[in-house]
Amino acid sequence: MHHYTAFGLHIHSEISLPELADGDPHSATDVFIRKGIVELPQMRPTKIYRRGIKAFFGQDTDQALYLDWAGVASFKASGGNELIVSPVSTEGNVISLFTVSEALGLILFQKGHFLLHASSVVVGDEAWCFMGMPGAGKSSTAAAFIKAGCRLLSDDLTAITFDEDRKPVIIPAYPQLKIWEKTVNGLHYNASDLEPVSEGVNKFAYQPRGEFSMKEVPLKKVFFLHKARNKPAFQNINAAEIPGEMLRNFPLPTTLLSGDNLKKHFFQSLQCAQSAELFRKRRPEGFDNLEKWVETSVREHLIAE
Repeated sequence: MHHYTAFGLHIHSEISLPELADGDPHSATDVFIRKGIVELPQMRPTKIYRRGIKAFFGQDTDQALYLDWAGVASFKASGGNELIVSPVSTEGNVISLFTVSEALGLILFQKGHFLLHASSVVVGDEAWCFMGMPGAGKSSTAAAFIKAGCRLLSDDLTAITFDEDRKPVIIPAYPQLKIWEKTVNGLHYNASDLEPVSEGVNKFAYQPRGEFSMKEVPLKKVFFLHKARNKPAFQNINAAEIPGEMLRNFPLPTTLLSGDNLKKHFFQSLQCAQSAELFRKRRPEGFDNLEKWVETSVREHLIAE
């Protein structure tokens, strides 16, 4: 049995998940991950791809949620506390990659967290979050902030909960940020300090295990990144646009967001907007310009504090 912590949860797992931080074997179990046979209900294609493989999604009458990647694994999430993994691939690192991504995201959704397809970091004592279409530069932007001295909070999947004052806080995920080789070179990361990952060719993992804190951090800024030259380089997002922008960056099958779930997502989007500033930001062209913007942003924030 393996023991981990991620997203504020104590996870006991029958499969190895090396991306996650080590947990206390004596802690009460929040989530149990086990191997088993997954009987799939009727499944439908999604727009989710990982390693070029399309995910299929289903739900049964007991409200269990299912994901299936052909040739990799099937998953069943139940009650926000159990994830059954039925592996097809014999590569442990591949099974782990798929388990700690959208599959674990199903558990977070069942627990009621507000989820975003986003990377996030700590700037001063605030959480800043970066979203955008594939290739917009979420991970590269997070990597640039980390190089500037900021701490990693999450990569790819960001989970938000709300404190007693109904203000959004980001729950730290686990100590790994995946970055492409061009980002490693462009930001002058030391490749010997990185680990190859199985998600794509020439992709590496930055793993700040000794510096990774599990403390929740208030969400204060959200950047929707883009590369469009026909759009402003920087602009505030008005309240009417926010729910739609958040919806476009939902990381799980969108069929989950219907009825009461859609209403909840709409309300939580507005809760985020009440406490955080939201911007559209054209990603600076070139890594030198990206680093200049990051350094200026961090310096101005620290001076303002």
